[in-house]
Amino acid sequence: MSKLRILAALTISASLLVSGCSSTDEPSAVAPVTTTPSSGSIKTDDVQAALDALVDAGSVAAVAQVRDGEDTWSGAAGVVERGGTEAASADDPVRIASVTKPMVAAVILQLVDEGKLQLDEQVDELLPGLLPKPVTVRQLLDHTSGLPDSLSGFDSAAAIASRSGDVVTDDEHIAEALAQPWPTEPGTEFVYSNTNYVVLGRIASQLDGKSIGQSLQDRIFDPLDMKDSTYPTDSAIPENALHGYALENGTYTDVTDYDASIWSSGAAVVSTVGDLNTFFRALFDGTLIPQNLIDEMQVVMPSTYGLGLLLGGDACNPGSGELVFGQRGNGFGYGTLSFSSPDGDRQVSVAWTSAAPDPAIDPMFQFASDALISGLTATCPT
Repeated sequence: MSKLRILAALTISASLLVSGCSSTDEPSAVAPVTTTPSSGSIKTDDVQAALDALVDAGSVAAVAQVRDGEDTWSGAAGVVERGGTEAASADDPVRIASVTKPMVAAVILQLVDEGKLQLDEQVDELLPGLLPKPVTVRQLLDHTSGLPDSLSGFDSAAAIASRSGDVVTDDEHIAEALAQPWPTEPGTEFVYSNTNYVVLGRIASQLDGKSIGQSLQDRIFDPLDMKDSTYPTDSAIPENALHGYALENGTYTDVTDYDASIWSSGAAVVSTVGDLNTFFRALFDGTLIPQNLIDEMQVVMPSTYGLGLLLGGDACNPGSGELVFGQRGNGFGYGTLSFSSPDGDRQVSVAWTSAAPDPAIDPMFQFASDALISGLTATCPT
């Protein structure tokens, strides 16, 4: 099983945030009004304590930003590089892994809004002959396409480090996926696959007349002034980035420098916790896409996955059915969690820089989840 597929299963089955999903196969729309309103007052002591605990548990660094209306708080613990003395900062970039996916989904939905494609249009109508089965754009976005995952073989720190210089084209990603048996037929069930977003990147490139990286820059990063967000085309990462470490049996392997083509449009973006909050606020407040498409993204499926989004239960009112939306990223040596209220008003983004090769048994995740929940709780009205 691929690393990212294991990640998806872990997120759905074990995250303390996930709640309120339907037991049927039919989706149910989420009304944005079912959210705790912003109070504009952030209580941050517990959030900082959770970041400290994450570093005490073994992560080299942990950073977060919490927003409540116009109020913002940022915190950090640990150091930029293991063995160094420079303190980590919430302004330092990290590899955000699958938090890239809602950004790519936003580009696709902008193209839908522009009339250049439809959510239920088949890939074969857009990229003739690419896939051998009738997969729709919506099925790529919500991982119900059945398309196999091209990412595999990253089962140890040594295996991850050995492939840091690999350059993989999108055609190679897709060919590797299609060489495998399809786990399900299109539209039948949720099976997480990074290849879905490789294909979405190809669709965006075809319709936008530019690379997916350039589309993200032109449509999202520049308009939102996300100056610390990039879509790398090689192994380059900003000099002030936090270093990422594959942690195995107490040994830390630096995997900061890694060719981004291995993730392609499924997980390649480098960003900061502040830029992530900026993105999700603009996504959910109507700045990037209209409300009808926000509603499409926030449809709740039994998998707890929408169109590029994960859902979770709001920490302010546990068990009430109120939700938050965002995404989890688990790259090589990095982890990210970014969730917002459905209207984007209350937000938390957390990143940490040490991760086990197998995310299903990563000891850091529980501490990171605690930091996320503390952040959401910090925005609850008094």
